[in-house]
Amino acid sequence: MDDKAVDVNEPARASDVFPSVDGVQVASFRGVLSRLREDYPGEDPARIEAIVLREWEAFSAGRPLVVPAAVEEGAREILGQPPV
Repeated sequence: MDDKAVDVNEPARASDVFPSVDGVQVASFRGVLSRLREDYPGEDPARIEAIVLREWEAFSAGRPLVVPAAVEEGAREILGQPPV
C-alpha cells in the first residue's frame, strides 16, 4: 500500500494534515462538501456547493491546480493528431 495515498472517501477535519500540490494544501471537492454539510446541517446543500465553487473560482482564477491524469492522456492524443 502506498504510504502517501489519500483516502478521499473518509472526510478530514480542518485540523487534519492535508496533502499539498505545488506548495498548496488541497482537499477533495467531495470531502469539502461533506464536511461543510456536516458542520452546517441547516444550509441548503446546493447553496454550500455554490459557495465552494465561487470560492474556488476566486482562489484559482479559473485555472486548475490539479487535473485528472486522463486529461494529459487526452491532450497527448490530440497533440499526436495532425493540425487542422
